[in-house]
Amino acid sequence: MKRYLNVSRFANIAILIITLTTLSCASKPPVSPPLPAPVTKPEGIYHTVAKSETLWRICKTYHVNIQEVAELNNIKNPSLIRVGDRIFIPGAKQQLQVKVLPSDTGETVPEIKLNKGMFIWPLKGKIIKQFGISDGYKNDGIDIAARAGTNVVAAYSGKVIFASNLKGYGNTIIIQHNDKFATVYANNESLLVKKGALVKTGQLIARAGNSSRVTTTIPHLHFQIREQNQPRNPLFYLP
Repeated sequence: MKRYLNVSRFANIAILIITLTTLSCASKPPVSPPLPAPVTKPEGIYHTVAKSETLWRICKTYHVNIQEVAELNNIKNPSLIRVGDRIFIPGAKQQLQVKVLPSDTGETVPEIKLNKGMFIWPLKGKIIKQFGISDGYKNDGIDIAARAGTNVVAAYSGKVIFASNLKGYGNTIIIQHNDKFATVYANNESLLVKKGALVKTGQLIARAGNSSRVTTTIPHLHFQIREQNQPRNPLFYLP
């Protein structure tokens, strides 16, 4: 039963994406929401780190973006990866041999971007599900445990572009912050703001609960940060 409920949650990710896309294009004629996309596991493989391999060389070998890989695997400091660590590589079909180069090649290594403090915590609590790959599926946000009725606040100022029940997510609020970023607050017990409202950072917008009832019986907030509708790891943006 638990596995079925997890599938139900992820089957409705498409609805959230369509909702965000549609709401951000208000000038276009409204469209009917499509049926949820079929449930599929994310494409990719786990690369097992070998001696002298670096995250940059691994990403370069697979031709993937180092920032995306870092966020998917919650790697904030690439120097801390160790032999035997398993790193999920999106889109890869099989493990490749990474060419190890001397450290003095002069090669420019991109830094992992951390925008700590760009947003505030919508509530404080234990993270019960991380961003990234979990149980064979991709979580586009983080799940924060909270007692039912706990205050949920806006992580940044902006305009409420959605405030209603969203299939698979329960009572949900979406706040558009600028042309690039939006935040999603799902699984709430109740919503305290309406679509069109202008909210300030730290303003009370909802009360936590378990209205989605598809992944766990534990009340929690499902929180996402999206940049141009692409999910980003909230832990790279929160204090």
